[in-house]
Amino acid sequence: MKNLINFMNKKTLLIGLIGLLFLTFVLASVFIDNSKSNFDSGTYANTFYNSSVGSGAVQLNLSYNNGTYTSRIFSTGSNVSLNNLSWNYQRIQCSSDMAYINKLNGYCIDKYEASPLNADGTYNTSQFLYNSSTFSTNLLRAGGKAGSVFNRTVWVYINQTDAMRACSNAGKYLCTSDQWLSASNVQGQMYNLPANLVSSPYYCITGSGTYCATGNSPGSGNACNTGANKTGQVSSCVSSEGVYDMTGNVWEWTNETVTYTKPCSPANVTNWCYWNGTAFQASVDATTAVFGNDGVYFSDNSTARTGYAVLRGNRWGYGAADGPFSALLAYAPSLPTNGFGFRCCSS
Repeated sequence: MKNLINFMNKKTLLIGLIGLLFLTFVLASVFIDNSKSNFDSGTYANTFYNSSVGSGAVQLNLSYNNGTYTSRIFSTGSNVSLNNLSWNYQRIQCSSDMAYINKLNGYCIDKYEASPLNADGTYNTSQFLYNSSTFSTNLLRAGGKAGSVFNRTVWVYINQTDAMRACSNAGKYLCTSDQWLSASNVQGQMYNLPANLVSSPYYCITGSGTYCATGNSPGSGNACNTGANKTGQVSSCVSSEGVYDMTGNVWEWTNETVTYTKPCSPANVTNWCYWNGTAFQASVDATTAVFGNDGVYFSDNSTARTGYAVLRGNRWGYGAADGPFSALLAYAPSLPTNGFGFRCCSS
């Protein structure tokens, strides 16, 4: 009888110890990260714990576009399934007429090439009548500004300086060349695009077959209205972020000037140069196809050029030379013409 009692006592003690160990195991396996000390047990990369946001939150360092945070992981000693929480962070909120680009520390860019607005924000319709820079000068003096609106006549006959002013009047700035290029994908692609984006599924305004109706562009231009194809419907020449007409339609001023000596050889063969991934060359062949044969236009000699503006994307009539990498480096910032437009950015 005594032995039986001892056995029962030992059994009870053992069950109690097992239960205590199980409870300890369960409690030890439950992590609740609700304080700075809890979160600090995790691993940070370009992130930090901000206790002043709500009840506390992991926040992206403002110097970076992305970051990670790994919480404490309890090792069970066996196979487990872990679900990771991930999110996309947009550093700034863009207005409805702009798209967010998650590059270059994050910025907003106009969805459409600029159209002219009056100082009160109404659409200026007199651009149908102008064919010189006088219109731009007078509108800017009256407080006019750049708009980003679907299916409007593109604001051309404006030089780089006035384009800067038009963006500034709108509370924005003229995009840098890097910002422009970072937003210039076509349906998500920048490389290995067809040589001429005039065809399906892009239908960019790049060749004689895409000329738009007379009256869509001031002067003798053949650009389409902003964001529209030649029939006035929504264009398919659009980036994955919703930015239209960055290939073709009109050249776009950027907030850049360059100094260069024409890098193509021989220098007098052609004004167009093509990048083959290593150097510029004067002819188009298979080595340039990775960039879609986009052309860069330099002056027709080897003389050093100083302070020449950077325009991007090309315009309606140059076919295969158009594309995300197409650039015009042969004109001074003071030149206004029917083929030069612009768009604005903000940060």
